Amino acid sequence: MAQQRFTLLNNLVIRAALEQAWEDSQPGVESGHEEGGFILLSTASELSVVRWPKGEHNRIILPPHRQCNFGESDIVATFHTPPNTGTDYLQEPSATDKRSVRDDPDLKGAFHDGGQS
Repeated sequence: MAQQRFTLLNNLVIRAALEQAWEDSQPGVESGHEEGGFILLSTASELSVVRWPKGEHNRIILPPHRQCNFGESDIVATFHTPPNTGTDYLQEPSATDKRSVRDDPDLKGAFHDGGQS
């Protein structure tokens, strides 16, 4: 799993999408909101990113993703930004974030890395 995350972060398309999500989240105490998405693997073995609807200050809702798929593609990983820079906020996935991914029955696919990027 760690190797897969490392490989994903070396992909320029994925890295650019993650950087854009961070920028779009308007990091800061006042304007920060969560952005996130799925990293997908198509039937042609190509990686892509599909962004979720804009989240709130410290919350985001995933779109439907039955059987670890989004459309015709397999979900490889999920990500979201924690852009709130105040002392009351973590800048990493919280225990709740980790449990949400771990316990989501529709994120149990052959290609999913089991964690959040």
